[in-house]
Amino acid sequence: MTKVIFDSSFLMAVAEHPTTWFEDIAENIGKLEPVVLECVLAELARLASTQGRRSRAASVAIEIAEEFSHAPCGGARPDQEIASAALTMKAAVATADLDLARSLKARRVRVFGLRSGRVALL
Repeated sequence: MTKVIFDSSFLMAVAEHPTTWFEDIAENIGKLEPVVLECVLAELARLASTQGRRSRAASVAIEIAEEFSHAPCGGARPDQEIASAALTMKAAVATADLDLARSLKARRVRVFGLRSGRVALL
């Protein structure tokens, strides 16, 4: 079973534009264990506490992530924590953040992103 770490940008994107994201990832890698880091949940909680569309998307993203395995964070920024966790766990990452995706790909981490409403391996 492959672990896949989800970042806030990906979770909010699928919350705003529902897709078959889980099935798309499973189609690429087989059985997966979705993981969310505690610092990503904290980031989503901060966004959910505001007003507007992003707030609603963050709230839905939190609901989605409740079903995932949770992993702790150190004291670094969420993107740094995601990269570190991906390397430590030998996990793939699902993100809509292009800078994070580039950084992860440079470290030879498998990265999933959204293309034309579908999830694809970047």
